[in-house]
Formats: sequence, structure tokens, C-alpha cells
Amino acid sequence: MKIIIFEQTKINMKSINLTKTSLILFYLVLIHLFSSCDDILKKRNLIKTKKGYKEYVVTEARDSIVINYNKNKKKLSQYMFKDGYFDGQAYTYYDNGKVQYDILYYKGYKHGIVKWYFENGLLFRETQYDMGKRIGIQKKYYKSGALLAEIPYGNDKVQEGLKEYNEDGTRNHDTPQIKVKEIDKTVFENKVILEFYLEPIAYKIKYSIIETRNGKEYEYSLKEQTKKKKVYLEYNINPGNVRIEDVKIKAEAKTKLGNPIVLYKSYKLVAENKM
Repeated sequence: MKIIIFEQTKINMKSINLTKTSLILFYLVLIHLFSSCDDILKKRNLIKTKKGYKEYVVTEARDSIVINYNKNKKKLSQYMFKDGYFDGQAYTYYDNGKVQYDILYYKGYKHGIVKWYFENGLLFRETQYDMGKRIGIQKKYYKSGALLAEIPYGNDKVQEGLKEYNEDGTRNHDTPQIKVKEIDKTVFENKVILEFYLEPIAYKIKYSIIETRNGKEYEYSLKEQTKKKKVYLEYNINPGNVRIEDVKIKAEAKTKLGNPIVLYKSYKLVAENKM
């Protein structure tokens, strides 16, 4: 978008002998310049909305910039559009005017590095996107600026390998692990129960079982088998028989520090019903 700045210049009319023709040309040039400014201003459109105001700006490349304001005309967000899609840099703002989100779009998708800031201006989270999908290592920070966590992503899903840190920079090893307990009930009930749980405590836990058939893995939810943050799997064993099972459990949860974590646990069950 062109920005035209006029500087006031003192003209000594005694030293410059302007003819009538040159004066007319001078005024015509001024009229043309002001007319150009009017054309630029006409490309901007301020509209009142329920939450405040919305402004549309059209650039020379015919791209659009949409700016949202609150009722006090403080900027809330700014987005670029190209061919009807979000395209380019976008921002949202806190009430104090500082940037909250710094987002890069490409053809309607988040693409590249997306940053989320604390209200104090320091970086809170940095995530890499590939056409709308999270990839690579997402980094989270404390308000002090110290690194809090490194969260691995692949194809928009959390992967194994979460690393958490204390605010002093040391590694936090208090991340959950899947534990397993084998409960023998063959004497009276002809079965063995496998109890899986996370330790130390975690939140919003979801368990699933991974089964392999023809070299391909299939994942099944264990929501019905989950009670009080633990999952129970029962295996019936007829008297005098031995049961061997390879069990693979997946757990998705939130840590004490609020980070998403994915865990896997493989367990080989070898149980005999001697009755």
C-alpha cells in the first residue's frame, strides 16, 4: 500500500518567477496527488460490529488486510487474505497492545512457525506447522523466559519423547510412566487381570490397546475398561492351561505441568491355571 507524505516547503515567490501557465500546472499536479490519496482511502472500509469495529484495507497487489478493533478502537487482530484464504502474517493482541499470537498462514493453513506470547511480551509457546498440521518439536516456556517443555509432534499428533524442565534449567524427571500389576484370580475365577496405571499422577488419561495383525498395528480404545484412572484387562484361563499374551498399551495424558504426553508399555503375560 502506498503511503504518501507531503513535506511543507517554504517557497520564496520573489526568487521564483512562476508564469500563469506554470502555476496552473502546479495546481493540476496537486489535484492529481490528492485525488490519488482519495483513491487509496476509498480502498479502506471501517465497519461497526457488535464487538467493535472492522477495517478492510486493499493493498496494491489486491490482497486484503482485515483489522478488528474493540469498542475503544484498540486493535484486537489483523489478518491477511489472498484469493479468499488466510495468507501471510496474522496477529492477535492483548488489551495492553502487545502481540498475543503471531501466526503465519499459507493458502488458508497455518504454515511455518506460530508463536504465542505471554502478556508481558515473552514467548510462551512456539509451534511448527506444515499445511495446518503440527510437526517437529513444540517448545513451551515459563513466564521468566526459561524453557519449560519440548513436545514432539508428527502429523499433528503428540509423539513419544516429552522433555520437561524445571525453571532453573535442570531436567524434570517427574513425568508419568505406565506401570503394570498382574492380579492372579485363577483359583476361584479362572482368570488373570492386568492392571495398568500411570505413576506419578497424571490427568485426562486415555488408554488404548495396540494389536498387530498381518504386520499392521490397530488401536482400540479402552474407555470401558478404565476405572479411576486405571485400566483393567481380563484374560480367562481354563484349568490346567497356560496363557501367553503380548500386550501393548498406549496412554495419552496431561502431566502436572500441563503438557501432553504419549506413553507406550509392552508386557508379556505368561500365566498358568494349575487347578
